[in-house]
Amino acid sequence: MKEKSNNPPMAWYSLILGVLTAGIPAIGLFSKLGDPGLWPVHLAFSAVSTVTVFYMWKNTEGGVRVSWPAFLWLGLTAFAWAAPCFTELFSVAEWKFSAGRLTGYAGILLLGTLWQKDESAPLRAFFTFMLGFSLILSLHYVLTFLAHGVSAWEDPYLVSGLMGHKNFTVSAIALTVPLILLGRSRTYWPGYLSTTALIIGIGAILLAQTRSIWLGSALALFSAFILGWRPSGSFRWALFSGAGLVTLLILSPPVQKRLFDPANLEIRQVFWDHSFQMQAEHPLFGVGPGQWRIHFPKYGLLGMNPSVAEGVTSEVRPHNDFIWVLAEQGYVGVFLFASFFLLLFVQWGKSFKEKGKTLEGQVWLAVMVITLVYASFEFPLERAAFFAPFLFLVGLLSRGGIGVPKKVVLSLSALLLMMSIGISMKAIQADRANQVVLDLNSRKEASGIVRSATEAISSWNELDRFSNPVIYFAGMGSMFSEAQAQGQSPSFTEKNFTQAESFFNEALHVHPYHVVTWYQKANMYRYRGQLQEAKESYETLLRLSPRHPGGQLQYAVTLNALEEYEGAARGLVAAFLTEDLYRSPDYQRAVVTALRGMPEGIAHQGLRRFLPLRNQMADSQLFQAFQMFKMQQRHAAQSKTSAG
Repeated sequence: MKEKSNNPPMAWYSLILGVLTAGIPAIGLFSKLGDPGLWPVHLAFSAVSTVTVFYMWKNTEGGVRVSWPAFLWLGLTAFAWAAPCFTELFSVAEWKFSAGRLTGYAGILLLGTLWQKDESAPLRAFFTFMLGFSLILSLHYVLTFLAHGVSAWEDPYLVSGLMGHKNFTVSAIALTVPLILLGRSRTYWPGYLSTTALIIGIGAILLAQTRSIWLGSALALFSAFILGWRPSGSFRWALFSGAGLVTLLILSPPVQKRLFDPANLEIRQVFWDHSFQMQAEHPLFGVGPGQWRIHFPKYGLLGMNPSVAEGVTSEVRPHNDFIWVLAEQGYVGVFLFASFFLLLFVQWGKSFKEKGKTLEGQVWLAVMVITLVYASFEFPLERAAFFAPFLFLVGLLSRGGIGVPKKVVLSLSALLLMMSIGISMKAIQADRANQVVLDLNSRKEASGIVRSATEAISSWNELDRFSNPVIYFAGMGSMFSEAQAQGQSPSFTEKNFTQAESFFNEALHVHPYHVVTWYQKANMYRYRGQLQEAKESYETLLRLSPRHPGGQLQYAVTLNALEEYEGAARGLVAAFLTEDLYRSPDYQRAVVTALRGMPEGIAHQGLRRFLPLRNQMADSQLFQAFQMFKMQQRHAAQSKTSAG
């Protein structure tokens, strides 16, 4: 069904504002940040919404009905802020950022509520804003994709888009497509503009090859079709062309292999299992907002890719918003969050029953379907580019609830949005300070690392974007500085690295499961000759990350120094190291020392073969024999796994 209204003049100022908001991550002030598509975009949406609230202040008469979904969201936000009353928070900064994100969304939701009774002018402004937002995101993505040529077809991750990652970019685009369809039907803009935005947007979605977005979009199309929607004119041809492009993509072997590769789902299963373990330990209130990234390593990094196992990168959310809320805010939080969505569908069902098949109803259902599917495999809750427009629509389209004076809703919305602006600015400031620390750390500028890290740390800045405690870098800088001062062959005692030890302890107070801090702290004890403390620290590390390459090797070295040769030999048989470590003199020395020192009565059947050999072979021969044995063990284990 096609809905039409008079053709009023286009709100060009809204189009320009949408374009500018989409381009925020590319502005020089933000583009050098670690994640310019995160907090700068939160700041932009909060700022635009705040200006709108104050513009609406000229008329504070009357009241508005705040819907039950809005009250549920406000409850979720309040519960997030109350978290310190219910659970232990390791990182106060991450709690404030997580609660602040919900706060900004609540302000935007109330702004949508304030627009419920307004007619065409405000609605036209919002839809035109989203048109400009979508146009820039889509156009930038498609042009960048084409510039990469064949390589982008084979690996779409090469093209990140303005939001910093292809999935973040195309999810925001996917949400706008139904909105542009609705605005197009109401002739808010010239036909050529809306048609261009739709074609380029659909093209970007297809090129990005994000499976959850493809699935959500397909289900949204199917549901709209069932409800009577039929594409017309140029949009019909755009859909046919899109279907052809999907066919070509699926026929391409590299694309086909990636689309049907179950690895992503398997790794998500690990995330979800760990999340359920968190929730089982903290069932009612969860581990606390923003704390998932801290607790995740506690349940083991076995099965993670090497960079995660080593702590080079980390997982910061479980790729499912419902499970994320469950883990961080327990049964209370997930009840509020899930009930929020349930009530939205209930309200949609009532509206459908009353009004029948309308394009507005079809669009609203499509938006909810895309949101639910995407939230089941990714984390739109983190990204304002997706969730801010979605919650504005929730406020705009929700009905029922409780009547509240308009002045009260305006005041609360303004307060929440200004809080969001302040928190976003704190997050951007922290990101900028952390970027300085990371740059100095990559160049190993010891004194600069200590200075920048200690200056950066605050209750608003405790973890960097990789979940490293910022103060950890001060510990590393302190170790670098002291080691350099000692020369090439230092002899350390317990009096050395006392400042570094203090920094490491502070880092573990913020993130007690941070594998890199445990690794460096264990190394520090080994340098100082505190072998028992080193052993215990390596064991803590390996409980968290059993295949940490450096940890496995240095643990064996420490056991050798403690004359626990059997344990060292067993550990070296089981170790999974990097190629560089396998070729290192430390590894070769550790193997030979362990084999020559292990007791005659060792129970390990494989290692027993080396008892007579060690008296017959030189060190190099003994090492080569061990390597062959280790390779045989590895192949046997792989064959057993394959057969199973």
